[in-house]
Amino acid sequence: MTGTTALYCRVSTADQSLSRQRQLTSEYATDRLGIEPADIKVFVDKQSGTNTDRDGYRELMTAVEDGDVKRVIASEVSRISRSVRDFSATVERIVDECDVGLHILDMGIDLDPEKSDPYTRAFLTVAATFAELEAEIKRQNTREGIAAQRSMGKWHGRPPFGFDVGSEGYLSPNDDFETAVILLDELDKGASQRALARSTGVSRSTIQEIVANRTRYAGEQTNDIESEPAE
Repeated sequence: MTGTTALYCRVSTADQSLSRQRQLTSEYATDRLGIEPADIKVFVDKQSGTNTDRDGYRELMTAVEDGDVKRVIASEVSRISRSVRDFSATVERIVDECDVGLHILDMGIDLDPEKSDPYTRAFLTVAATFAELEAEIKRQNTREGIAAQRSMGKWHGRPPFGFDVGSEGYLSPNDDFETAVILLDELDKGASQRALARSTGVSRSTIQEIVANRTRYAGEQTNDIESEPAE
């Protein structure tokens, strides 16, 4: 596989499509560089780009370090990493240590291991900085969105035992709600969590969560909880 052109494609979530990146990088390799399809290998990831702990990335770097790859093509800087440190380390490993070319399509950058171009390197570092900043902004927006939901009384994340999250985002009791009420009643009568776990099949950790959320079960044994915002 010596001389292989490696295409690296990554999306952040499982429901996103890799097809556009595959098309862009593949067409660049065949149409612009004249690479035969048989000499192209695609490495893919469906994981976050905030670090490089990804299967496809590790496979790519192994192939690069084994001398099987002549060039790496990615559609944009953020596909490789949204961390300036990780991106810079990747460039150093690919180009400087392994003498492999690196092409970043959206910026029109071609790093040739035989040519030292400090301006291109500096430009890539700036691009990686903006990719990291964009990732941090997205994380901040997510945190603010969760906080806004909570301030409105909507539930975010896995609901407590005995509840579902309704269509409006509020908690509503399910078939396990009565079980939680009975467990709390038995605990108040002196039963141990261990004994209740054995007799009911509800794990001790779940019983502990029920106890921690005791106020959610007190006096609420009808389906009107959805009208009362949960914290």
